[in-house]
Amino acid sequence: MARRILVLAALGLALAAGGAQGAPTVVHDCHLWADYPNTLISSARNLTCKAAVTEMKRYHGQIFRRFRTPGRFVCTRVSGIPEGGQWRCVRGTQAFRFEFRD
Repeated sequence: MARRILVLAALGLALAAGGAQGAPTVVHDCHLWADYPNTLISSARNLTCKAAVTEMKRYHGQIFRRFRTPGRFVCTRVSGIPEGGQWRCVRGTQAFRFEFRD
């Protein structure tokens, strides 16, 4: 009986923890150009590939190691060099990755 109570309590905690995280994460594989042939959106989490393209098209600055887009995504280079590599842009639970080459 005590074991059944422990199992039910653990199940309840697991369900409560899962519910506290909110909606499930949705990741899309993308292959859309924000600026051909320099900026390719490769994936998007909790937003559409098109929304990621739109966000990068709104950004008119240089692609630094770390920069912020107009929509307040913080983008950081995760691999490569300044002339080419992969960047990850994050805003809360939303994120996207893009490949850049100069």
